[in-house]
Amino acid sequence: MPKASLTTRVDILKIALQLFLKKGYKDVSYQDLIKETGLSKGAIYHHFKSKEDLLISTFEFLLESSRQQGLEKQGHIIQDKESFREVFIGIKMEQIKGIKKLLGSKSIKFNKLLFFFEAINENERLKNSIMELLKEEMKFLEKCFISLKKHNKIPKGKDPVVIAESLFWMLQGAEMLMFFVKDNDSEKDFIKIYNKTIDDFFKII
Repeated sequence: MPKASLTTRVDILKIALQLFLKKGYKDVSYQDLIKETGLSKGAIYHHFKSKEDLLISTFEFLLESSRQQGLEKQGHIIQDKESFREVFIGIKMEQIKGIKKLLGSKSIKFNKLLFFFEAINENERLKNSIMELLKEEMKFLEKCFISLKKHNKIPKGKDPVVIAESLFWMLQGAEMLMFFVKDNDSEKDFIKIYNKTIDDFFKII
């Protein structure tokens, strides 16, 4: 696809995301999209065959933007709790900041965030996309704990896969709350939450 066309598609996705968050999926019209993008209805249809296709593509664009590159390689450099902490928190903070930058706001009201959950719940394609992303992150954690096991940093007899899954779900709540953060100081507070969660987790495994 030519660069100009790709840029136009991405611009439409970014604008559509802002509109969906502001008005909700059902209340966003093609007139809204035409007004905000400056494109004709035909030009929008050229990239997205329907409003539902635009919605799904918007979510997939958001998910792809949150995808971290090189997770497999990073998982193999983990030798102890501190190296795990440094790599993991670094990845998660960059991931969250990237999503928030794409959303164009430092915070999201909860009633607007419900739009995401409703759309995901009603679409199997979106569910599958999210599950694939979660699986990637889970696999990364598994590689981290397999590496920790090789360096004798987790107790003998403990399954690194089970440990990885347990920590993954423990941290989901903290990650969701990051979207409501209003300033950089609050982001530092959540780094403290990550640190404490990791410390507590290593104490109980």
